[in-house]
Amino acid sequence: MKKILFGLAVLAALGLQATASDKIKTNMDSMRNGLQSIQDGFSYNNKDQILGGIATIRKANEMFHDTKSAAKYLPNDKQKFAKVSFLSSYSLKTNLDQMEEYVKINKIVDASDSIAGVVHSCTRCHAIVRGW
Repeated sequence: MKKILFGLAVLAALGLQATASDKIKTNMDSMRNGLQSIQDGFSYNNKDQILGGIATIRKANEMFHDTKSAAKYLPNDKQKFAKVSFLSSYSLKTNLDQMEEYVKINKIVDASDSIAGVVHSCTRCHAIVRGW
């Protein structure tokens, strides 16, 4: 009986890990798609596309709303970097907010400058997770 319970616990843990892994992949795909929408919006003079991309990234970024949430999606050997991951997420949100405000007041060049901060936030977190 103990072996069966242990086996079920292991399977449940693996199932939860797969779920977290699936969720992070889905959200990273959304962030990538949002970033592509922003870049296309700048390329084709389409403010609505920029704002749509911002909304897409912002929604995907919500999963990292605190240090504990960020840690949930980090590999076990990277858990100690949860605060850095959370701060990258916070910085991403701040840069998206800034970009959105610039787009709304028609300061497109200033809005485009904000994209560097967005990419920096993403890269900072990826440097941790991927060991760049």
